Amino acid sequence: MGRQERRIKLKQSMDAVVRRGVDLSANMDDQQWAVIGATRVLIDTLDSRHPSRASNTAKRAHEVFETSLKTNPSRQPIACAKGCAFCCHVSVTATAPEVFLAANALREKYKGNLETILYRVQAADQKTRTLTSQERALRRIPCALLEDNACSIYAARPGACRGFVSTSAKACERGFNGEHNVQIDTPGVWIALRSAEKQALIAALTASDLLTRCYEFHHALRIALEKPDAELRWLKGEDIFRDVAYERMGPETEAHNQRIIAALVAGALGKETA
Repeated sequence: MGRQERRIKLKQSMDAVVRRGVDLSANMDDQQWAVIGATRVLIDTLDSRHPSRASNTAKRAHEVFETSLKTNPSRQPIACAKGCAFCCHVSVTATAPEVFLAANALREKYKGNLETILYRVQAADQKTRTLTSQERALRRIPCALLEDNACSIYAARPGACRGFVSTSAKACERGFNGEHNVQIDTPGVWIALRSAEKQALIAALTASDLLTRCYEFHHALRIALEKPDAELRWLKGEDIFRDVAYERMGPETEAHNQRIIAALVAGALGKETA
């Protein structure tokens, strides 16, 4: 594919992914171009001068994910519903833009009374920071943002929360109650689309020379809430989350992911994807 053809294909993919998201019924080449298009949409958002451009980028990524779900309805019924919060007691990781989006939503929701939610986040961080994911689940420590068994910032929740669904609330309840080796079935559609969203967001951050780590949510959110200018400082290159634990992959998985991200970045910048 020549340079001009790549430009045309990129523009078409950007328009299509905004309208319909990633279409999993399309061939693999078109699916890859959809993720490339999403990557470029997110890069353009990051390139704006808006002071909230990082959190805006997370919002755009979530919008692509939600649009993709509408285009690819699951054949398996989803058991998740408001009031079912078993999964809100496990560890969650999120990229910096997703953390800022959540922090901004909390500032808006608790305008004039931010201390209330900040105290809850600080308390949750103190309880969970030294725990492994398994230890936290066993102790049933809820997310600080859970209110009446529902997410208090549902529209701004991290991608990890959006992508984790179950076809059986009973299975989730059994796992919550300590039963071992419980199989939580998530439809493949959700897994594939969550992966596409995460790849596009990581690729956009990579192309913009920004940190791509997925941080432990409570600790990172606490920092974002305690520092009113956290997003701007991070956008300027300050590693404000340097002391926060983050998701680590094995060397083979990391190398595989880097190849995928490199191809997405190349395509989004109009270069050969190799």
